[in-house]
Amino acid sequence: MSVKQAIRESLELLDPRDRRLLLVAMLIQVATSALDLLGVLLLGLVGALAVTTVQSQPTPQAVVALTDALGLGGLSDQGLVVAFAGAAALVLLTKSVVSSLLTRRVFTFLANRQAMISARLARELLSRPLTFLQRRSSQETAYALIQGAGAATISVLGQLVIVVSEVAVLSVLGIALLMIDPLVTLGAICFFSLLAILLQRLMGSWASHLGHTGARADIGSLNAIQDALSTYREISVLHRREWYVERFKELRWTSASVAADRSFLLQVPKYVFEAALVIGGVALAGILFVTKDSVAAVGTLALFLAAASRVMPSLLRLQGAALTLRDNASAAAPTFELAKDLSSQPPSRISIAQATSEDTAGVTTTAQSPLGIDVERVCFTYPGAARPALEDVSVRLQAGETLALIGRSGAGKSTLADVILGILEPDSGNVRLGPYDPRRWIAEQPGRVAYVPQAVGLVNGTIRENVALALRPGRVTDEQVWSAIDQAHLIQAFETAP
Repeated sequence: MSVKQAIRESLELLDPRDRRLLLVAMLIQVATSALDLLGVLLLGLVGALAVTTVQSQPTPQAVVALTDALGLGGLSDQGLVVAFAGAAALVLLTKSVVSSLLTRRVFTFLANRQAMISARLARELLSRPLTFLQRRSSQETAYALIQGAGAATISVLGQLVIVVSEVAVLSVLGIALLMIDPLVTLGAICFFSLLAILLQRLMGSWASHLGHTGARADIGSLNAIQDALSTYREISVLHRREWYVERFKELRWTSASVAADRSFLLQVPKYVFEAALVIGGVALAGILFVTKDSVAAVGTLALFLAAASRVMPSLLRLQGAALTLRDNASAAAPTFELAKDLSSQPPSRISIAQATSEDTAGVTTTAQSPLGIDVERVCFTYPGAARPALEDVSVRLQAGETLALIGRSGAGKSTLADVILGILEPDSGNVRLGPYDPRRWIAEQPGRVAYVPQAVGLVNGTIRENVALALRPGRVTDEQVWSAIDQAHLIQAFETAP
């Protein structure tokens, strides 16, 4: 996935208001680049004044006019050097503080949006039919909702803000230096631009590869360990536990290698640009002292070195942000794919979020008046299946009746149960609980329909949390928990267990 595409799809995850807020933050960051320009110009002025003071030469007329305009005409050259140096330090320090506070604010904003996006995608996901959820493994879905969402917001959009702000700094300083010394500035721009492009070419594809490989390794690791835990009895009897261990180990080795390469990749620009600054500084000094008089050469060199003190950190941050963008563009791809699938697949015709009190107006059914079940000519085919799982199935059960479904594996028993529960939507036909659609009924009367699956699901929590599945703690009393345990005969089961 390209960086441009990743940025576009990351922005689409935000709502319009959040996109506007992010744009405002970037514009403020761009505006602060004026402080960099002011600070660099003040440092250049300090260098020029220092040279004239040491050589006992008259102060340049442009500097005299500036100091008079600022009301500093009465200060000596030494006093002006101190004043301008202090002002430069104050301006550059202010820029650093403002920029750091704004960057923290932006990342806090994006972190909050990550949580909101993850929650929104999870809500949309759980409103889709079961067949939609089965398109991905649980590990892929978890990665898309958690790590992938973080990569799309904090990493992609966060680094985008850094790229925009650093490009603004480099542009403002570059334009100012072009006005002062076009030839030297053009030479420096060409030198560092070619170096940055070369680094991006060499390391950009590597960063993208690392992002893709790291995401696959993390998802594969989750798959391996969950498969081992869910099939522990089977693989123990077959004596095949070592295969899962080896599979998990290989994936973790891959993930560790990716982590090491990522860390190294972010350090490479620092060493390259540090060496380039030394080489460029020496070359610049030689050119200036050959082509200019000593005062002009020192003044220009001081200005360019002052600019370099701001340009080099910006270049390093820009290069690091660009590499991080390439890395996380691939890491965020599962989240983008999930969001696209959710937008293309409409939610269930009747979802919990859509249910209202009007949907079951007049419902007076109580625990003493159970509902019948009416399945009328239901057909259902799983996506990609050659044959329907259910074809023209009709069942009618009155209250109090019992039905046992018997058939080979794959005959459609579980599918019919899922259709009756509203977990699957039939391609054609109707299902009613009494006069009500099962999804509406379950949404309005939660707990009135009971379901005991073949494989009982357990959550990672206490017995209370498993008994009161997905109910808030305050809504369930100890007496209710003990009553449910007693009705399920769990105490007797524990007492007779070996």
